[in-house]
Amino acid sequence: MKRNLTVLFFLALCLVTPGCVKQMPDEYRQLDEETRTQRRYVNQFAWNVMDKYYLWRDEIASEMSSWKNWEEPIGKVAKIRYKNAAGKDIDRWTLLTDDIGSLKGNLSGHTRTLGMDYQLYYTDKTQTRVCAAITFTYAGSPAEKAGLGRGDVILTIDGREMTPSNYLQLVRERLLGGGTVTIGLSDDRTVTLTAVDMYENPVHTACVLETAGGRKVGYLHYTSFTMDSCEDLVEAFDGFVRAGIDDLVLDLRYNSGGYVITENVLASMLAPVSAVEAESVFSQQVYNKQVSKEIKDATTRFKTVHMFHVDEELRIVSTAGSNPDLPRLYVLTTGSSASASEALICGLKPYMEVIQLGGKTSGKFCAGFVMDATDWYKEMKSSLDKGEAEKAEPYVDNWGIYVMYSRYADCNGNTLSMPDGIAPDEEVDDNLRDGFALGDPRETMLAAALSRIEGRTRSYAPAPAPALTPVPEGFHPRFTGLLVDRY
Repeated sequence: MKRNLTVLFFLALCLVTPGCVKQMPDEYRQLDEETRTQRRYVNQFAWNVMDKYYLWRDEIASEMSSWKNWEEPIGKVAKIRYKNAAGKDIDRWTLLTDDIGSLKGNLSGHTRTLGMDYQLYYTDKTQTRVCAAITFTYAGSPAEKAGLGRGDVILTIDGREMTPSNYLQLVRERLLGGGTVTIGLSDDRTVTLTAVDMYENPVHTACVLETAGGRKVGYLHYTSFTMDSCEDLVEAFDGFVRAGIDDLVLDLRYNSGGYVITENVLASMLAPVSAVEAESVFSQQVYNKQVSKEIKDATTRFKTVHMFHVDEELRIVSTAGSNPDLPRLYVLTTGSSASASEALICGLKPYMEVIQLGGKTSGKFCAGFVMDATDWYKEMKSSLDKGEAEKAEPYVDNWGIYVMYSRYADCNGNTLSMPDGIAPDEEVDDNLRDGFALGDPRETMLAAALSRIEGRTRSYAPAPAPALTPVPEGFHPRFTGLLVDRY
């Protein structure tokens, strides 16, 4: 994640320290010197990054001008994110964090984890208890090895029931805490898990199914647009090409986004070969006025050779010969399908028929980038007072920002997911407790897609399951809605 966008932009950055210590009220003067120093350095970093790149920079100009260097920076960034006239967040994603390492781990897929994904629900109409329903587990993970799988429901964490007042803390600190945790399941099992460092391969399930009518259908459950998954995506599509598939079902129901580069790799294996060979425009980026003056080409094009850097190492991925060249694509989505998942649908629609089944997508219509505060100070060393960058480093260690800096659009300038997501062509509930694994043709959403492919009314009716009400939008503990550009 280092040196992200710095070469392109920071030479033109005007360094500013927000606010003035003389304006500091008494309550802040009472803070210890270390806290005050940290706030000064973190605010200087956050203010300058947002003043340069933020998509809605002009819209929040007054808030930026009133930013003081003694303010609590995480809350300040959240407070000034762009809102509409009614005060509702339009930008729900920009954030400052004092744990940039965890965010980078989620982005890369390399993280300390239990290896399972889940959705949070209320257990009954009174909404006094919360549960975590497992959607899938990663291969080789502690969760898979313990026998956990799709449809298992977690009711307790370390013996404590989850409630609206404590569930977020329990999930973040225990399920995502990187240690050992004991969970109690709805079937009375008690399982103890210990997190491990592992790569959660987002190419979760890739297989070829055959319908009753003899059509070969490729199925891909893809969970995150990580850069390390590019080669695995190509391998999966090579298999689809060798099998001679007639149709493809792309399952993005829990995919909250990732890298633009990876999105382009996948798109170049999904679009018609004629569009790829012509290097047609896949997507466009819309920036703030200041950044727009410095960007020479705001388009992303289909291609067969993809070159990018990972940790300063050049990586080349070829998608030549890996495109099944299909006229249509079936996509499974839910409200957890966000950002790069939505941008992929948006960018492909002008070139092919995209049939969407499931639920409305998240509505994440922006791309952002991650900047590490330590890296920023290193880049700005020559522009600062002598020794200032070195003084700042211990105070900003593990701080960083994920800032929205562009809006994506298709080749015609349309952003289908703005403002509230992309509605499906056919609504299908994601029934976690239908008893079937992802990739099983009897699984509820996949069965709906296969029925549509065969041109018949769905003959499979999944067994009824107790209704679960999702917790309010925005409370899923995983960092969601990532669309990250990288040069």
